[in-house]
Amino acid sequence: MRIGRPQLFAAFAACVVGFGVIARSMADDLPPLGSMATSFDPPPAATPSATTPSTTAPSTAAPTAPAETPAASSPTETPPEPWFLMKSLDGTAVGDFLKRERIEISGWTDLSFTASTDRSSNLPQGFNYLANQFLLDQNWLRIDRPIDTNSSDPSFGFRSDTILPGSDYRFTLARGLFSGQLSDDHGGPNRYGIDPIQFYGEAYFPSIAQGMDVKIGHFFTLYGVETTDTINTPLFSHSYTDLYDPFTHTGVLTTTKLSDAWTVQAGLVLGSDVFIDPADTPTFAGTAKWTTKDQQDSVLFSVILGSGRFNQARDFHNPEVFDLVYTHKFSDNLTYNFESLFGFTTNVPDIGTAEWFGILNYLTYEISPRVSSTTRLEFFDDVQGERTGFAGLYTSLTTGLSFKPWPWLILRPELRYDINGESRPFENKHDLFTAASDLIVRW
Repeated sequence: MRIGRPQLFAAFAACVVGFGVIARSMADDLPPLGSMATSFDPPPAATPSATTPSTTAPSTAAPTAPAETPAASSPTETPPEPWFLMKSLDGTAVGDFLKRERIEISGWTDLSFTASTDRSSNLPQGFNYLANQFLLDQNWLRIDRPIDTNSSDPSFGFRSDTILPGSDYRFTLARGLFSGQLSDDHGGPNRYGIDPIQFYGEAYFPSIAQGMDVKIGHFFTLYGVETTDTINTPLFSHSYTDLYDPFTHTGVLTTTKLSDAWTVQAGLVLGSDVFIDPADTPTFAGTAKWTTKDQQDSVLFSVILGSGRFNQARDFHNPEVFDLVYTHKFSDNLTYNFESLFGFTTNVPDIGTAEWFGILNYLTYEISPRVSSTTRLEFFDDVQGERTGFAGLYTSLTTGLSFKPWPWLILRPELRYDINGESRPFENKHDLFTAASDLIVRW
């Protein structure tokens, strides 16, 4: 049965408002985070290292951009308290080995439901692409040996991130890396699949400039407010700008802290969203980030520069991308993020040069340590329809809450409205309304 938009909006809006009031009340009544001694207790808040993003940042924090961009250098603090999986290994031979080698194992499970005015599919919206159905979005396993930025000697580490299994894989999987899953179901993608989305070795050299980090392997792209690891992204659903641009690169990446204000990244990679495959092409990926002394403002400029030509022989997309992210902290509780993106590809069959533009605004308010709200306004112009399959300007407004009754449990309800006045991408309609929520259990 198709859900009526006015009734759905009114019902879910009431639920979200009511949930916010209840969550705020519960946040006041619950004991402080540090006093809830359970086997799921997370690590305490710690300052990220100069070159490695925090793997335990609470999802209620204001979004920062991007996850792979280093923060200002600071001494490495006491290792954080482990999550449930590491705690369960404490005192065992395996646990002792992991502790001795500074290896951390953690993960999370993300389940969701999206009510929709479409009948079966929300595409081209994603990752929650199924309408009126439950999804197992991510079972995420992270194995990490962090570099030690507190040492005066070079430090070495590694990271492995794997979706096993989850529905998100169909959007993030790189060509040449188990990509047969995308055609296993009668020529289409399996609903659930595995994606070794990130794996790299890492070295930190403190004597180069104010510190240089070198990664070799398969890693996330360098730009954007949103991230693929759902615990670090501000809302449950993703923007078109995030969804229809690269997720990963394979190659070598350096991150160099030049001063307290400036950090640069430079990488030579095999292309975008491709592993070891005949479609590989040499590509440059880089960023420059400037941060004010008081850490209230930052500007990040990122590029992907390669051939820029669609590989017709391999049916493979080689975009060139220019992205700018500005972040401003009005206060400890209120943060604004602005992102603008321009991408293009030449030699596209029946199109020639395909272009797309994205403009995003995020406003995040931390109501309490357990509750935050984020509103996102996006304009995404798929000029020729090469990215989404439907030409025209998409306007999307999303507002949602993030509630952590316990550190290991995150609930994120949201309301979203999308419209494209030039095409009918939503089951032959111009617009789409969704009311969604996911539940994340960290372990």
